[in-house]
Amino acid sequence: MKIEREDEMEAEKQTGKLIVLEGMDGSGKSTQVKLLAEALSQRGRRVKQFHFPTGEGFAGRMISSFLKGDFGRADQVDPYFVAMLYALDRKPMARTLYRWLEEYDVVLLDRYVLSNIAYQCAKLPIFESRMALSSWILDLEHGINHLPQADITLYMGVSLQFVDRQLARQRKGEGRAYLEGREDIHERDLKLQREVNEVYTIFCEDWEDIVFVNCLDHGGQMLESGEIHQKIMDILKEQEIL
Repeated sequence: MKIEREDEMEAEKQTGKLIVLEGMDGSGKSTQVKLLAEALSQRGRRVKQFHFPTGEGFAGRMISSFLKGDFGRADQVDPYFVAMLYALDRKPMARTLYRWLEEYDVVLLDRYVLSNIAYQCAKLPIFESRMALSSWILDLEHGINHLPQADITLYMGVSLQFVDRQLARQRKGEGRAYLEGREDIHERDLKLQREVNEVYTIFCEDWEDIVFVNCLDHGGQMLESGEIHQKIMDILKEQEIL
């Protein structure tokens, strides 16, 4: 997933590692981000964690309107348009991310560019069109907006049944204020979640800097959060990220 960057001087100043956790909605990703941040801090690492989208400014408001369904169903809105909104939401954070990578040992992100690729490409039916959109997003986010590239992206591989159960629950918290009490059109569309999982899986197979984390036991049941956390720690050590 690496592409050429125009901001190589900034990249050369990076001393920290950029680690991204990705996953379908309801996959337990945020829990693992918290556990990983705590574990790294206990090991004396300076850790900065952040969640995308930011939900701020014009792009944040537009994303909120989209997810609330103000523009129609997910399949009624041009994925290139939605991809641009998410990229615009991240763009102002580019220099901040580079600064954090100078100041911290680890910058830990809950969702990043791959989320944009997976969720928007999942709305296109043909493989070639998905590849074209993924290239367009990579060029926009990294080439034009100059976002730093992740050292490693970990994808939380869970069952669709688990995601369905999680999304059926009433989910609350400050991070959901953007919905104003309404449903998220991405979360309530299980067919889209299946397609998102397919796109994520393809990129785990094709891109070496994206690693699949199997969160299921041999019987297909969800592992305990502590067991998943240990898998993540083992992967980071194996990849020489820690």
